Amino acid sequence: MDGGLVEIVAPGAAQVRYLEAHCGPAFTEAAQAVTGRLVSVAFKALGPEEADDADEITSHELNSGVRTSPDPAFALDRFVTDPANRLAHSAAVAVADRPGEAYNPLFVYGAAGLGKTHLLQGAVRASAGRYGECQCLYVPCQTFVGDAIRAMEEGREDELRERYGALRLLAIDDVHLLAGRERSQEAFFHLLNLLSASQRQVMVSADRVPSELTGVQERLVSRLGAGLVVALHVPCLETRMAIVREKAKLLAIDVPAEVARLVAERYETDVRPLAEALVRLDALSTFESGPITVELANRALEPGGPAMSRKAG
Repeated sequence: MDGGLVEIVAPGAAQVRYLEAHCGPAFTEAAQAVTGRLVSVAFKALGPEEADDADEITSHELNSGVRTSPDPAFALDRFVTDPANRLAHSAAVAVADRPGEAYNPLFVYGAAGLGKTHLLQGAVRASAGRYGECQCLYVPCQTFVGDAIRAMEEGREDELRERYGALRLLAIDDVHLLAGRERSQEAFFHLLNLLSASQRQVMVSADRVPSELTGVQERLVSRLGAGLVVALHVPCLETRMAIVREKAKLLAIDVPAEVARLVAERYETDVRPLAEALVRLDALSTFESGPITVELANRALEPGGPAMSRKAG
């Protein structure tokens, strides 16, 4: 942060363009909530020197078996359950308790924002508490694809299999992004067989059931569907209100029941905006030095968000 500007570094120009097009307001609101100041946000791509440093860090992380640290907010005991997601949550808990012994592979599917990442990261976090962080890995599909392509280009396929194959639990998020990536699918298929044969756990998520994964090899589809396939459905209003309360507790925000209901009613099909809404409520409340009320929530959640032109206090 330099003065009133928070500069956020992204891996490349494509990510910067996406962030600028879709994420500016959310990052600005979050930055203002954290700092308590009317800061602005800018995105920039890694420079050559920074990119070299990032490559070194990535290489170290890969060699140590740790790639993406699970978010503490995604602990399994913080996952709010209801009939729409209880089976998936129970399966994730069983996998974390006994990786490789039950539901292997575990395939969790559902629309965006229903908790797939929460379950995968939660299972990895819980299992790592028992077996050690270097034994349990959560990785987004795109990261695995990057590892696989880099290994194949550099003739290090054996190193890739050795690194991933030594894990006790491997969780790969958004596996539907393997569509059309033949070489990465090949690498994942052999890795899946290797892990299953040694009774090591594989957990994956996707936005659809295995049989509907277009652009994915039939044998890989069959392999992914050979374990337990569980769905995440849209939670009911009461569950969404419970999610709002849980996220408010994590953020240390005091949210009245009527405001929790308002937020839960506003976002029906995707639970991720619930936390974003709370950040906006907290930012406006801090800015106006007042409590969070229904009136404030209506203004904070209106399209485009509230205009803030003066400093809090």
